[in-house]
Amino acid sequence: MVVIPAKPIVKGQLEAEVVFSHKPISFIGGVDPQTGVIRDPLSDCLGKSITDKVYVFPFGKGSSGAGLVLLEMARVGKAPAALINLRTDSVLMTGPLISREFYQKPILVFNVDEAGMERLATAKRVRLDAENAAIAILE
Repeated sequence: MVVIPAKPIVKGQLEAEVVFSHKPISFIGGVDPQTGVIRDPLSDCLGKSITDKVYVFPFGKGSSGAGLVLLEMARVGKAPAALINLRTDSVLMTGPLISREFYQKPILVFNVDEAGMERLATAKRVRLDAENAAIAILE
């Protein structure tokens, strides 16, 4: 089992399937908030659902409404379980933070370095552990 050091931003523990993207995404227009399916035609994950999954992507791009899309996804039960990025901007962070407070539905957020991102590229399932600041690749 490979363990990657990580910086937990929105903390917690979980185990889930991974959806990995090499490309940044704009949640506004890039993800359908009612289904959790990626609809950005430029995404290498087009057509994949991120609902209840660990969505790994380098960083968000674009709109200041990205956090609102994540919040709506949480409201309708279609949010990812967690986000893993190289860096998470404050706009994107609003969704996971507000979701935790308003809906009691945490969306964990972890940051990793470039080496960690490379290792996650082939992961199928991971365990996120904020207490130990680590991500274990299970498959």
